[in-house]
Amino acid sequence: MKIALAYFEKFIEMSGGIEGVCCAMANAMAARGHEVSIIYCYGRSGRPFYPLSSEVKLYNLMACHPEKWKNASLSQCVSGRDKLVREVIRLFDANKGRDWNESVKGRMIRDEVRQTLAEVRPDVIVALRFETGNYLLNAAQTDIPVIMRSYISPRVILPKAPAGELTALRRCAAVHVQLKEDIPDMQAYCPEARIVWIPNAVPQYDCQADLAEDKQTYTIIHTGRMNKEQKRQHLLIDAFARVAADFPDWTVEFWGGGNESGAAYVEELRKQIHEYGLDDRIFLKGESQHIIDEYVRGDIFCFPSAYEGFPNALAEAMSAGLPPVAFHSCSGVPSLIRDGETGLLADDGAEALAGALRKLMEDRELRVQMGQRARDAMAAYAPDRIWDQWEKLLKETVEKRGK
Repeated sequence: MKIALAYFEKFIEMSGGIEGVCCAMANAMAARGHEVSIIYCYGRSGRPFYPLSSEVKLYNLMACHPEKWKNASLSQCVSGRDKLVREVIRLFDANKGRDWNESVKGRMIRDEVRQTLAEVRPDVIVALRFETGNYLLNAAQTDIPVIMRSYISPRVILPKAPAGELTALRRCAAVHVQLKEDIPDMQAYCPEARIVWIPNAVPQYDCQADLAEDKQTYTIIHTGRMNKEQKRQHLLIDAFARVAADFPDWTVEFWGGGNESGAAYVEELRKQIHEYGLDDRIFLKGESQHIIDEYVRGDIFCFPSAYEGFPNALAEAMSAGLPPVAFHSCSGVPSLIRDGETGLLADDGAEALAGALRKLMEDRELRVQMGQRARDAMAAYAPDRIWDQWEKLLKETVEKRGK
């Protein structure tokens, strides 16, 4: 099969979950003998943050007509006039304003999408975001079957989705959901669509955290994009500040990058850490291309997100044997953590989070037990199992088109 993974975003400069999933899927399908391409959209070309097989071909939409673009993302290329129209529409209806904006971006790259697809000639396309599926099906009007891959809980994203994305979801060959409990929510918006549940693949690490080891310093680890609304790293800082005095041999490490909008939040976090007087105990470490090296040094994984799709960072930390603490109200989290067995689920908020952290910080044996159970539970998401399901879906989609 000729498989195209479409992600009309920066891609090469991002280290988030979608980018990681895209590279992992491309590598897996290429290793199985398929011809795989990744199509992205950015003013600069290059290689992605995550390891990518040399057999996977990269296509940058903006490289088709470089004179049109100015080393920018698609959103940055929207004209001032179109932005003004969008803001006027948003005054009356926020969703219609976003729909206008997405239709503008779709028209901007329509010719590039058609030209690239004519060159790649894929049998099937996997759209990594609903926006990308919108551009493929509504703007470029491709007749190549498109599978729309979800990345956030439908309950969170679809109520605010622009009309074009909902239309694309209903027109695509299949709609993917990451969690079984997402199926009813997706059906409510796309009752006629073919909805397929496939969880994300989780690495099965050879090594794991040694939680029984005596250490001079114990570490709470968090990984994720720096984001105030969704990832909420500030809640972990607030929670740790409540227990820090009782556990002087514990520190916190934040691993992950951000984008332009995340820079201001990082400065907020630095100020928050300084105001608590914890500069020597809470560290913003930046990005790591070998996060397993950090996990095996750790003792607890904390995940204060408000919402998720399939929480990749959480799953990977559990696979490395770290006992997790998270909120039971966060979509996706209760699917991975069995409260009291493979981790702890707290009520939302810094106070409850601090209580859950304290329970693990003061009980090494509980950390050891939960860490091992967490690692064992992630075997259900072993990559070969997941890629078998994806390969079957891709083949069925191509065969159905042939008939």
